[in-house]
Amino acid sequence: MRVESTCANLSNSVLFKRLLALLLLATISPRLRAAEHWIRLTTPHFEMYTTNGERQGTAALKVFEQVRYFFLQNSRSKSAPDAHVRIIAFRSEKEYKPYRLNEGAFAYYLRTRKVDYIVMQDLSPEHYQSAMHEYTHLVVEHLGLNLPVWFNEGLADLYSSLEPRGNQAIVGRPLEGRANILLTQRWLDLNLLFAVTPESPYYNERDKMSIFYAQSWALTHMIALGKTYRPEFPRFLAAVAAGRPAADSFQSVYGKSLVQVTQDLHAYLHQSSVQAALFDVKLSKPDLEPEVVEPPQFNVDLALADLLASQKQTSAAAADRLSRLARDHPESPDVQESLGYLEWQQGEVGKARESFRLATDRGSKDPEMLFHYSQLLRESGAPADQILAVLQHAVTIRPGYPDALFDLGMTAMNTGQWGVALIALSQIKTVTPDRAYAFFSALAYCDLQLKNRNQARSMAEKAKQYAKSPDQVLQTSNMLRHLDALDQNTDVQSDPDLASSTAPHSPMLSADKPSAPGSGNHDLPRDVPSIHWPGNLQHVEAVAKSFECNPKAPRLHVIVNSKEMVFGLDDPKEIVVRNGKSGSFEMHCGPQEPFKIGIFYIPSNPPASVDDRMQGRLDGWVDGMIRELVF
Repeated sequence: MRVESTCANLSNSVLFKRLLALLLLATISPRLRAAEHWIRLTTPHFEMYTTNGERQGTAALKVFEQVRYFFLQNSRSKSAPDAHVRIIAFRSEKEYKPYRLNEGAFAYYLRTRKVDYIVMQDLSPEHYQSAMHEYTHLVVEHLGLNLPVWFNEGLADLYSSLEPRGNQAIVGRPLEGRANILLTQRWLDLNLLFAVTPESPYYNERDKMSIFYAQSWALTHMIALGKTYRPEFPRFLAAVAAGRPAADSFQSVYGKSLVQVTQDLHAYLHQSSVQAALFDVKLSKPDLEPEVVEPPQFNVDLALADLLASQKQTSAAAADRLSRLARDHPESPDVQESLGYLEWQQGEVGKARESFRLATDRGSKDPEMLFHYSQLLRESGAPADQILAVLQHAVTIRPGYPDALFDLGMTAMNTGQWGVALIALSQIKTVTPDRAYAFFSALAYCDLQLKNRNQARSMAEKAKQYAKSPDQVLQTSNMLRHLDALDQNTDVQSDPDLASSTAPHSPMLSADKPSAPGSGNHDLPRDVPSIHWPGNLQHVEAVAKSFECNPKAPRLHVIVNSKEMVFGLDDPKEIVVRNGKSGSFEMHCGPQEPFKIGIFYIPSNPPASVDDRMQGRLDGWVDGMIRELVF
């Protein structure tokens, strides 16, 4: 009996300890599980990883979709960014702290080559405003609007006030915190406001940031929604985005000096009410009801490692995490993709290319990674067939992918695969102005090679409309003359100009680039006659530095992207001058007052090595011989 009693006592003791352990786990584990319980929610345009829970995640994604719809409906092009947007939403400051950018931000936006991030401390409705502010930055970035800091932040604040109301949304609700600052602090002079850069104290120091943000918001609110400013707001936005100073833009668009604008702003803020705008927001069911799953821990770890990799100060920690994930999941293409982007960001291009190769070999389904891989292959001098295979893979996964189709078409054209090029380029629905000349001239040339003369003529005429340089005008003119000769059964080989018509330059393989905004080439007539120079005519935009008046070998020294180039003038009288006085140019000997100049030249054959090149420069070696100057 005593044995049984001892066993019973022992059994009770073990049972007690087990019960005690279970009670402790019941007390601790819910908090741990809650802190680590990630879910993934997806809508057609957003992907969210969050520890906040399904209800809060769904509500937040609805707001994001409404904001995206607002921008979609109110942009001139009726388009919104189609970038992959990943939202990482923590549920507490403690969880958020290892990933935050600075102490004052409840949310922030990061653009990386792999994905666009919006990171939030939590999904409390009071922090939606910070998230909408950051999403506005994303939209501005993807629309390519080169805005000054004050305008960028002012727009972000303005649209952060977007407030859903059923199937509508209101924009322009006053931001109480900003308004109070404007009533209690001394305002910045507008010239100082406009001069703020990302490095300025007013953008980085807490005691100075508040008035900068407040005044930027108020000024943007007035010109976007104020009754007297709103009608011309699109013109003002376009002027500033084109690089015109804000003071000049106010004068030219509104006819107002900065003193008058300041007076209007004071009056605007002291009126009894401010203007707001109400918009219809009609979302489809998939936009409102996200797909919700509990992702594998691997997916969560990879998403957080990618977030760390997007910031320079945490890239070392990201490398450690990704290395561990690569060891634990050696067959995962996703880890290799992430390693590739981290290595690319750190300037280790060779390693990045190898990681992308491994991701591709392991079955990656990411078309953007494949496109980036093709770019790195091109830069490394890889064979065209290898590049074409990667681009074909990308457009198979994402049909209609414009960047990949454009590169695929140009690469195929430059290797004489006319049919492949024509099929790829024909799938591009819209083309940006900077690509228009290359796009239409490539289509024209492929149609010409495939004996589609009518289509070739149509595409050549369109290419001619977008020609910006004399070389581009020359190519399209030659192609149209070639087509005329074919239609008239003229012997093309008897005309050296027609026989020398060549394929249009690919922007990826040629130094010929679109003219910089504001350069003289925009003023050239579209049918300007041009001499057909032999050789590979190239073009640079430069700033004149000095002129050597050597009678036998005059040379022009210029600065191109902070580097000096030297050009020879074998016969100055034979150089074509455009936009100059009377078709001539005058330069005094020695240093020049800096002025912009476009140079079309035939490049010299460089010496074999850097040392030989430097010695060659001493012996009179030049980068090329000038054929045309554009003032």
